[in-house]
Amino acid sequence: MNTPLSQAPSQAQAPPPKQSVYWQKALLWQSLGFLIIVVLTWSDALFDLAHAIFGLPHREEDLNRTMITTVVIVFLWMLSAYKVYRVVSRLSYLESFLHVCAWCRRIEYKDRWLSLEAHFTEKTGRSPSHGICPECSEKMLRPVLTKS
Repeated sequence: MNTPLSQAPSQAQAPPPKQSVYWQKALLWQSLGFLIIVVLTWSDALFDLAHAIFGLPHREEDLNRTMITTVVIVFLWMLSAYKVYRVVSRLSYLESFLHVCAWCRRIEYKDRWLSLEAHFTEKTGRSPSHGICPECSEKMLRPVLTKS
């Protein structure tokens, strides 16, 4: 849903909630799934599950074929685990960005929108003070000095 620029930010669709996504948890569930596939592959080879469960014709054991199948499954497991790690790590990185309102420049911190000063006070426990950096000082003072 596109919202016009003139529409107030409070009327715009709220952003999705932040997710605490960690690659370890994602890889744990993925690994569990691949482990189940490997166990089922070997169970079918050793106990002829297709015959026992579905009544299909009995097959001879072919452990070489099962080993090759297992190697392919483990290879796919490692490849997909790497991809999941990369994607989830990137998502976690992107969600760690500091959100700044494009209109009022307030900062989102712990589901609250704070002014810049309040954000620094909350994060550091110190009260901010204002000053001027050397570059801005030079820009501001240069026109004054050239007029004199």
